[in-house]
Amino acid sequence: MEDRRKFIRFSVRLGARYSKENQDKWNQCSIINISREGMGVVVYLKEKLRLGSVLNLMIDVPGKKTPVFVSGTLTWIKDLKGDPEFSYKSGIQIITIDSEDKWILLDYSYEAWKGSKEEEKIYDTVK
Repeated sequence: MEDRRKFIRFSVRLGARYSKENQDKWNQCSIINISREGMGVVVYLKEKLRLGSVLNLMIDVPGKKTPVFVSGTLTWIKDLKGDPEFSYKSGIQIITIDSEDKWILLDYSYEAWKGSKEEEKIYDTVK
């Protein structure tokens, strides 16, 4: 399978909530990676949603007092087997995000990714 990504994906683990467009009910989800182009977000979900659904996300970023608000389109979804908490993994293509929040989210994700890479280097030298 060909990987057509232009930008690296940063692995993160951020708590979040989502709601379907025009609904007030918020459900728990977890952000697991983010990329720069289009802010593709992979999310663990508790329910199966229809492709093309528009979701609103509130993402909790450590060190930020208020959540980052994002709206996006569900571009893919797949079943997860054996995960006791989440049933589905999906991809979200961002439609709207405040530009300052976008950089806060990307900066946090990059720093978390960079920190994990530095830990790998230390581990490799200790082996």
